[in-house]
Amino acid sequence: MPPGPSTSDVEPSWKKISLSLERPYKDDHGDSLPILLDITPEGERVYEPKGTSSARLKDHLHRIFIERGLDFFELTNAQVADKESKGTIKLENGPLERKEDSLQPMNTEELYAMRMEILPQLFVALGEMSHAKELLNSLLTSSPGAQFPSQTSAHLSATLVKKPPPIISVEAFSAQLTIGGKDEALRKASFLFKSEADVMERSRAMGERYWVDALRIRRGNWGLIPAPLPLGSATGKGADRTSKDFLISYGLEGSSPAFKRKAIASIAHHDASNEVIYPHRQHTRLRISVLNTSQPGTPRHVRSATLMDENTLDGSLRIAQQEIVEQEIFSLLSQEAGNLPTASARVSERLIVIDVAQSAELRFELVETAIGSQDMFCIADTTCDLIYHGLHILLLRRHAYSKLERRTRYLNQFGP
Repeated sequence: MPPGPSTSDVEPSWKKISLSLERPYKDDHGDSLPILLDITPEGERVYEPKGTSSARLKDHLHRIFIERGLDFFELTNAQVADKESKGTIKLENGPLERKEDSLQPMNTEELYAMRMEILPQLFVALGEMSHAKELLNSLLTSSPGAQFPSQTSAHLSATLVKKPPPIISVEAFSAQLTIGGKDEALRKASFLFKSEADVMERSRAMGERYWVDALRIRRGNWGLIPAPLPLGSATGKGADRTSKDFLISYGLEGSSPAFKRKAIASIAHHDASNEVIYPHRQHTRLRISVLNTSQPGTPRHVRSATLMDENTLDGSLRIAQQEIVEQEIFSLLSQEAGNLPTASARVSERLIVIDVAQSAELRFELVETAIGSQDMFCIADTTCDLIYHGLHILLLRRHAYSKLERRTRYLNQFGP
């Protein structure tokens, strides 16, 4: 018995359905399907209108005559053969010429030739349109009384374009901006002029005060010496080395060069708070004390000199002179303290202690000016005052002796 077909070899029914590749034109009920052309925004469908066979034939014939010419049906086989022979002859003699009704794209040369042919005509048309527009504008805008001169004129006048009137709010805002900018510029200029005027006035006042102070110093018989040249001045041969300013020398005439260099001041040029500038002033005073070591108590101080008003020009110079003289005295005492034959001495930077007798010490001390001013209210000791003024006399005698010795040495060397 031959084997029957297996269930696996039987194809399903859906595979046996044959589908046509042609577009369906009938529905399941056998009615023709209309061709959908468009759907409106409202959802309405627009279908292709139904036409009869005679209307379709009419359209086809109309297309034939339009596309292929009216003599399409009059062409015979001989004419077709003649056209084909002419086409082959043209192909052999040269390249095939482009037909006017050809749909092939144009190349660059053909486009350029067409452009050069069309552009002049377009420019002529543009000029004619512009002239016609200007003529119409002139006829429409001119008054009836002014039409006759315009008709007799040989040429057309140009069109005048007037600026529209500005908006009032915009014009006001622009005016405010302009005025504000000018006001700010004027305020800056006035501030600049005011500041420069203040600088000039201060310079004038300082210059006037400078020469007034110079005359007061000269009247007070203070020493004036030429000021050194400014840094960087020319000092070569033929250069002007004349000093343009002066300095004040308030030290003693017979002092050593080191103390003379310290005792130099200058009149302030730009500092309005100070009249005189002391570059080397130390603000120290000499205080002399006698101390009894057997009976501890408050030492007796000297009221060295009466303090003057430092706010005045002459008083400031006198106080500075007292300070430099007392510093010179202290310097000489520190040099001679080690050579005392009958007394021992202890010397430091600002203190000299001498054992003058049993249970008695003599102290020379350099103190600050503020501390020296506080000693003015203490009870002065006559012994300390005597020592203080005696030291000044000894200093002057030393200067006189040094001057006499220098003069004698000069006479012995160079003669009278």
